[in-house]
Amino acid sequence: MPINYSKYPKNWKTEIVPKIRERSGDKCEHCGLDNGQMVWSYKLETKVEVEPGKIRYKVKTFWTESESDLKRLEAIQPMIFDIKKVNVVLTTAHLDHDEENENISLDRLMHLCQYCHLNYDAKEKFRRKAKV
Repeated sequence: MPINYSKYPKNWKTEIVPKIRERSGDKCEHCGLDNGQMVWSYKLETKVEVEPGKIRYKVKTFWTESESDLKRLEAIQPMIFDIKKVNVVLTTAHLDHDEENENISLDRLMHLCQYCHLNYDAKEKFRRKAKV
């Protein structure tokens, strides 16, 4: 979701984010990737049987830490495409999706890479879009 810093506490960048970064050791608190680490990103197309005899194709993005991991996957799944290297960027996620709460406690924040953060926020983003 786009960031509107006017909704955040004034000390967000100067005090809160640095405390979360220190707690995490500058690693994603979900998957453990290092901030600034390079990973391989790829899209994988899979068949999903929606109902008996009715097939739909679903595309999902995945990350691997090494090219050799990707090569092993290519051998078993030929529907891999859009392969590129990605720089891991850590961001601070609101676990309750309430960025306007001025009484932030560190236990409701998590340092996440962009992959984990987007996946974590997906359901909330869908819910907010449905309300409009």
